Amino acid sequence: MIAYTCYELDPRVKRAAEALVDSGHHVDLFAVAHGDNRAGGSNGLLRIYRLRMRMQRAAMTRYAFEYGVFFAWALGLVSFFHARRRYDVVYVHNLPDFMVFAGLLPKISGAKIILDVHEPAAELLASIRGCALPRWLRRLAGAEERVSISFSDAVITVSEPMRQLLSSRSNRPVAVVMNLPEPTFFIPSEASRDRGNLDWLVYSGSVAHRNGLDLVVRALWMLASEFPRLRLRVIGDGPALVPVVGLAKELGVAERAEFLGFVPRDQVPSLVSDAAAGISPQREDIFGSLVFSMKVAEYAALGLPVICSGISTMRQYFSDDELLFFRPGSAKDLARAIRDLLTHPTAAEQRAARSRIKLDKLDWPAQKETLVATVEALAASGRLPSRRKAGPVRRPWPRRPAKGGITGQKDKEMTKHV
Repeated sequence: MIAYTCYELDPRVKRAAEALVDSGHHVDLFAVAHGDNRAGGSNGLLRIYRLRMRMQRAAMTRYAFEYGVFFAWALGLVSFFHARRRYDVVYVHNLPDFMVFAGLLPKISGAKIILDVHEPAAELLASIRGCALPRWLRRLAGAEERVSISFSDAVITVSEPMRQLLSSRSNRPVAVVMNLPEPTFFIPSEASRDRGNLDWLVYSGSVAHRNGLDLVVRALWMLASEFPRLRLRVIGDGPALVPVVGLAKELGVAERAEFLGFVPRDQVPSLVSDAAAGISPQREDIFGSLVFSMKVAEYAALGLPVICSGISTMRQYFSDDELLFFRPGSAKDLARAIRDLLTHPTAAEQRAARSRIKLDKLDWPAQKETLVATVEALAASGRLPSRRKAGPVRRPWPRRPAKGGITGQKDKEMTKHV
């Protein structure tokens, strides 16, 4: 498994590796070192190799340099260990997509390649820039995606809209493994929430312009006189943190906002569970319209009412009876939704209960089964024997879409494991 990320900080990568280990597979993980976790390590079936490098995520040239260094390192180590261990499958997380070519030697030797597309490169770049990409950059990103998918044997992605997008661009099979919280980790509190004398709104996740945290600060300012007990807690870090903190000071609501920065994942539930609501203010642009918000699933798993931007993907999976939606990009409509939640607490709790039921229908165990089945189906179809003795496996990816389109696929996902 190859991922240009910090293993401990990326829940999707961590969960994928653990799902395969839980199913009895040996996994060698190649990732980036973070903090004190610099050395490699072995934990039973999981071996972790980390490249010590500083991820600055600044100019595009710096991105290219970091990607190139990590790719060369991964290519060398994966080739070396494949010669000794004979990998059945090389599982690559994007970004970047071209990291699949680090599995070149295993591919030549008969191993299969999986590309897990967390984010489509062209759409993400356009969202970060806040405008359409230049033609040359759009073509370059599109070519990189097409060539990388063609080199792969199967693709995994995060939502049904993403599956449809990728299926329209390639004939490779695409399976959906959604970003859902681990049920043993995000558990709703049985006791009543102790919020003290304040109404806390909580945001947990990356702080970037596309995620819309500035809208929450503006809504907080609009409601300051109407709801003097209203407060905001922000758990996370990112490139837009400094501008958001500056905006809170400029609007005079800095004393109402608590910015905790990065917090270890196992501490997040305790910092979220006492909130009046969790907020997901994602902007809807060419990238945002494809996003399934992991934070919404975490809030729902903890039994919190959720205020969510009405982006198309979230409306596909949840209804107005389950989440309190507001118009994407509108601080004024977000203020309206917060007012609605605080003045009608019973309705908010009822929505929270229904969203929890919907989350149970989607459920992580079903997603885990799809992920493991994808890997095992490919391993079984290759020339190399699978190291795990297993019975026949089903193909986890759908055939070409039948009549019924997106709704039929959605219903199938919802009801599969109810």
